[in-house]
Amino acid sequence: MKSSIEPTDKQQLYLRQPLGVYYARLYVGGKTKWISLETKVKAVAKIELAKRLQTHYAVQDAESSTRKGNATIGELSAIYLHGVDLDTDLKPATKDYRHKTVKYLLRSWPDLSNRIPAKVTEAECRQWAKRYHEAFSETLFNNTVDTLRHIFDLAINRGLIARNPALAISKVKVPQKKLELPTSEQFRAIVQNIRTAGSAFSQGCGDLVEFLAYSGCRISEATSVRWNDVDCERNRIYIAPGKNGQSRFVPLLDSMKDLLERIKATPRWFKSDRRRSEGYILSVVECEEALTKACAKAGAYRMTHHDLRHLFATRCIESGVDVPTVSRFLGHKDGGALAMRTYGHLRDEHSQAMAAKVSF
Repeated sequence: MKSSIEPTDKQQLYLRQPLGVYYARLYVGGKTKWISLETKVKAVAKIELAKRLQTHYAVQDAESSTRKGNATIGELSAIYLHGVDLDTDLKPATKDYRHKTVKYLLRSWPDLSNRIPAKVTEAECRQWAKRYHEAFSETLFNNTVDTLRHIFDLAINRGLIARNPALAISKVKVPQKKLELPTSEQFRAIVQNIRTAGSAFSQGCGDLVEFLAYSGCRISEATSVRWNDVDCERNRIYIAPGKNGQSRFVPLLDSMKDLLERIKATPRWFKSDRRRSEGYILSVVECEEALTKACAKAGAYRMTHHDLRHLFATRCIESGVDVPTVSRFLGHKDGGALAMRTYGHLRDEHSQAMAAKVSF
């Protein structure tokens, strides 16, 4: 059936048939641009249209100011965030985080938004950095500095300034998170607590926790694994390209084999029929709340999805797997540098334990 875009009673709001999805009609450089509002509900479409129009005209005004040579930091921030929103390589959470850094930046430096970039000095950037570092975490500080540099880079690219004053700010060292991982007994108790919680999702949540711990996958990677990715003959599981854009194989541990056999023996209840029909192994895609409650009940430190990845790496190293190999299991691209920084102490402890067994 041929598709068509029909006008509604709201200016610039259109309905695409037969899909029933609402679109915004915008004008960029004298040309029409259609933007999907990704909803079939008219009330929601009107709200999304208002947001799109506000951003669209703010960016258009900002671009006009840059051409005139009098764009402010606030206007350049709007252009920067517009570029972030259009970047298809960025995840929604990453886009939200970058919006957050701009909001925090402009809130912590009240008069910055109305300043023109040529009038902002390196000394002022350092003074702001000192105040900001005292109020926020090292990670947020470094990421907000990156945002400030990106905004000034826009000014350089548009010929408004010759040098980036934010380069005068030194980033700070992020303290390494202390890994408080459960013992084997605690981990078994955590899984048992999750599976016996009584929810329709309890078994699926237990599957996810075990899968993450036995594979070392990121949550997005684990929930993307299908049954046809499991290669029992070669004892490995194919992991599709994830965070770093590269695919890899992870070993099919005995504990993972046991988990997969249990899932096959007792089919899980899927909230999403699409996941079941498309052959995904895991029936749920997150279990943070269930995991937090189970850890408390087992007397263990609170764990996140990502901590289960650390648990996998820790158990591998404690079992004698060398750090470079563990790094490949995790999908790191740095040859093991990050794994050495994170788990190097475990390697040293293992080496000392092995050395203690040597006698003459």
